[in-house]
Amino acid sequence: MGHPQGIYHSGQVTLLKRFQQGLYFQAGYTWSKSIDNVSGSMSTDELNATRAGQAGANILNNFPGGNRAIGDFDRPHRFVVSFSYDVPVPKADFFNNQFFKGWSIGGIVTYQSGLPFSVVDSTSGGAFGNTGGGTASLSGQCTSPSQFYTTGPIGSRLNAYLNLNCFTTAPNVPNSAGAGATAYGNAPRNWFRGPTQQNWDFSVTKNFTFMEHHSFQFRTEFFNLWNHPVFRFPSVVNIATPTTFGRITETAVPARLIQFSLKYSFR
Repeated sequence: MGHPQGIYHSGQVTLLKRFQQGLYFQAGYTWSKSIDNVSGSMSTDELNATRAGQAGANILNNFPGGNRAIGDFDRPHRFVVSFSYDVPVPKADFFNNQFFKGWSIGGIVTYQSGLPFSVVDSTSGGAFGNTGGGTASLSGQCTSPSQFYTTGPIGSRLNAYLNLNCFTTAPNVPNSAGAGATAYGNAPRNWFRGPTQQNWDFSVTKNFTFMEHHSFQFRTEFFNLWNHPVFRFPSVVNIATPTTFGRITETAVPARLIQFSLKYSFR
């Protein structure tokens, strides 16, 4: 296969600031690229939990150099901001009580590139005894990367994230004897990428202190605060099933989840 090792390059920038007024802020940006032949593990573990369009430890195209591409977990851009803020209390006597004291808020905001995936063709590779297929073939009708994707808001593209006209099933090899003697496709492994993802988590905390050495903390956490769907890449990427090809049917994070907790401390 050649070049069996994986390569990872990244540039990382972090900004951190703690203000005197009880505000803590941290922002981190990572620009990266991972390259490999396979992205999964040869043992049975979580790295083998792949989805359609990601081969993990399996070989998509069984020919030299056919799998050398960006890894299944490659995210070129990832930006994360986290913050916490102890809400100040005015010095007036009216606010000098347990109801107004001890409030704080915090959150984590994440923006990141979608994961890469391959468009596959379950009919390809038949001439070489491959019953699982390989990557799809490019039809030649699309000449720029943007043409392979449909356009519009992601919510309107869930049934067709990719342009079906850009692909075709594998052709038979020259001088083939009959059906099934198909070649491998020429679409590179992990050449496509799912939608950009964002997520907002938020928390509100209230601390109560009583009898000098005893305290309660009540905390409310909101995961996916705005309840926005965060979509994965298409669940159906097999060009041999054109009626369902390119459909997105899954989200990367669940709908908004609200969690409550109560903690008692003493010393």
